Amino acid sequence: MRVVVTGGAGFIGSRLVRALAERGDEAIVIDDLSTGNARRLPAGVDIFCLHAEEAATANLIAEIRPRVVFHLAAQVGMGISVKCPAEDGRSNMIGTLRVLEGCRKAGSKLVFSSTSGVYGDSVGSRPLRETSPKRPSAPYGLSKWMAEQYIGYAGKWWGIPYTILRYANVYGPGQAARGEGGVVACFMERIASGQPLVIHGDGEQSRDFVHVDDVVRANIAAIAQGDGETFNIGTGIATSINGLADRCERLAAASYGRLYEPGRSGDARSSRLSSRKASDVLGWKPALSLEEGLSRLFGRK
Repeated sequence: MRVVVTGGAGFIGSRLVRALAERGDEAIVIDDLSTGNARRLPAGVDIFCLHAEEAATANLIAEIRPRVVFHLAAQVGMGISVKCPAEDGRSNMIGTLRVLEGCRKAGSKLVFSSTSGVYGDSVGSRPLRETSPKRPSAPYGLSKWMAEQYIGYAGKWWGIPYTILRYANVYGPGQAARGEGGVVACFMERIASGQPLVIHGDGEQSRDFVHVDDVVRANIAAIAQGDGETFNIGTGIATSINGLADRCERLAAASYGRLYEPGRSGDARSSRLSSRKASDVLGWKPALSLEEGLSRLFGRK
């Protein structure tokens, strides 16, 4: 099966490309390499250096005619989205529209990587379900939410089959040490250099941490299932940033101290996702607990 992975040289995308290659699929990557690295890709994988928002991206997808397009290319920095919302919107909304144009011409299914950021600090029952109120607390979540709306309408207007996956906080091997989305990587980098762990705010904000390999499995599960549906991809377990720091220090068998800095604009106080729908429809459940995932990163398993 021929597929396209936008953002395929990135943290999640490159893991997905490897998993697809292991299945025997032909994965073609579109990535502007602003944060991705072509060296992450398996040998022989074709990569086209394009911004998702370029018209050339739509034309290339139409030419390749993949069965599925996995759209992971995005601006994911929370700080950048607050400082430069136009750049965020260009990448996340215009980029998605270009990919939709390509899917329309090629007759491809779209599997879209969205985020728990669409919920913001939603008031309601926890864990959050797909139907929970959408109150993005930063332009990043808003641009992803708007991209979801375009995808839904494209399904109605053009008959494009699609599945939307809303990720919790993804972590795992190969993640860059920047932004709270990469807090695990940030902690590991500080531990490796023997420096105090930097925590923004009081550290009692909580997140649902899901391993990158579980996210990859969700994408693959969506190839032939979940058309026209949206799914949360998380563990349903909330861990405070202070609690995460405790776990990392325990696995490192050392204490490094904490450096508390002011909270960041746009950060949600808490986030925990129900993945019951993904379990019922996609047959997907997280396989790795946070403890096991961290243990692997620290070389304990």
